Amino acid sequence: MRRKSYTLVLFLICLTFSNSATAQEFEFFGVIKLNDTSLISYKLLFNRVNDSIQGYSLTDFSGKHETKSNIKGYYNADKNLLTFKEYDIVYTKSPVVQEDFCFVNFKGNVRELDKVKAFSGDFKGLYTNGDPCLDGVIVVNSGQEVRKRVEKIDKVIQKSKKFSDSVKQNIKVARVLDTLTRNIIAKNENLNIFTRDQNIKLAIYDAGKEDGDIINLFVDEKPVLENFTVTRAKKHMEFKLSKPATVIRVEAISEGTSSPNTVRLEVIDTRNFVRTITNLKAGEKAEMTIIKK
Repeated sequence: MRRKSYTLVLFLICLTFSNSATAQEFEFFGVIKLNDTSLISYKLLFNRVNDSIQGYSLTDFSGKHETKSNIKGYYNADKNLLTFKEYDIVYTKSPVVQEDFCFVNFKGNVRELDKVKAFSGDFKGLYTNGDPCLDGVIVVNSGQEVRKRVEKIDKVIQKSKKFSDSVKQNIKVARVLDTLTRNIIAKNENLNIFTRDQNIKLAIYDAGKEDGDIINLFVDEKPVLENFTVTRAKKHMEFKLSKPATVIRVEAISEGTSSPNTVRLEVIDTRNFVRTITNLKAGEKAEMTIIKK
């Protein structure tokens, strides 16, 4: 019996390592170009297991219409063919509902995906029912290459005599990418989060230095937390979604010792994990709307 148990443990360990060994993570930053005039920031992050691709895209990150969508596809190494499509919205700041959203569908030649520094190509835009919408062009660079360039700019600034030491302390270009993808909810903004679950979990905490930020939290206009001081310890809550749309509102009561009021919010369901952060002054508010599919 012990021998069988030992053999089973070894098998599970080997299986774990074999799965992790075949999975590769890829990250790309760039733009999608529409009608030869509009440029929208675009990020791709996905895992490749054998030929299959699974991950997400981020459109207009840190913009008024920031949208995160799940993607899936495949990569044929023999034909150097990369194919993926957006198929499901995780969240969006845009008032557009999923049925009206134009999803990117890409198919193009990408040679040696694990080594490529950049790629571009045409994409087709399709609604959820398959009808065509806006087409365009994707132009992206690998995350590693983008970070290298940003770090070089950072070094030039830090060595320059044109900037005072105090300014240099505040300018850290290497943090730009992290800042852009923090998913900030600003004053009077609303983040639409889509779910198929009946219940969602919410966590609230201070992701940085505790500085005494105080908030009120409302769910469908009902107060859930009043004059709540946010700390680094997570405050966990769970809500049952009894309506097609549930509105969670955060109001900044105090900015603490360091302005502005920045509170980390995490929304978790069985399929998705959404992390966002408020950026509010005292008296300002921001909202998340949980939409049940």
